Amino acid sequence: MGGQADRHLADSRSNLGPPAIWVAFARQGAWKSWVLILQFFVIALLILANLRLSQKPADIVVVAPDGKSTYLTPTIAGGPLLRFLADQKQEPSDLTVLHFTRDFLDVALAVNSSTIETAWPKALAMMSAPLRARVARESAEQKLIETYKLARVRTELLIQDVSVLERVDSLVHLKAIVSRVKSEILDGTEVSRDRLEVDIVERIVPRSIDKPDGLELCDFNVRAVEDGDSVKGERNAAGGPKAGNAP
Repeated sequence: MGGQADRHLADSRSNLGPPAIWVAFARQGAWKSWVLILQFFVIALLILANLRLSQKPADIVVVAPDGKSTYLTPTIAGGPLLRFLADQKQEPSDLTVLHFTRDFLDVALAVNSSTIETAWPKALAMMSAPLRARVARESAEQKLIETYKLARVRTELLIQDVSVLERVDSLVHLKAIVSRVKSEILDGTEVSRDRLEVDIVERIVPRSIDKPDGLELCDFNVRAVEDGDSVKGERNAAGGPKAGNAP
């Protein structure tokens, strides 16, 4: 009799189903699953929106010589102009090329005895790897930094002209005319005065943190010239005869 009662009680418990706490856990898990599905859906929408924005053509603004700007829609601009702009998108403009060149001339030729140790490495960093190695070796052989530090001079540089002569593929050929006045740091007494012609070849490279202008120097040559533009001979930055590319 007792055995039948126990079996009847066990059958009754099995018919009641799982405990309420397990039902709550199951419902909570189902709710979390729907939240995850909704989050994935929102993320997918954001990705699609970003893709559409990234594929949107760039705005085109034409600036007149007087400074007036005119906005052009892609349909008005036309296919040839859009293709030209796409090709030129990563190309540094002539303005960028001239700015990069002036910066190089300043750090390479307008150095002072008190700043040569910081200015010269900046000039080397603007060069390509092969040119940087060659110029660093030449300047070390000439003891350029030591010579300048002992000279106790400061240099005033006047950039008279910088012009782009030619663009061929990724290379840009430029010529610059500068004049320099060296004077004593202590009393300002003029030590020397010269005029230089600098022949420069730059290469267009991918923009990066180290090369934000997208340019690097492939080669350059410094020549001292007289007022009549006759070449006196190649010189270095310290004022002595120049060897190789060291300015």
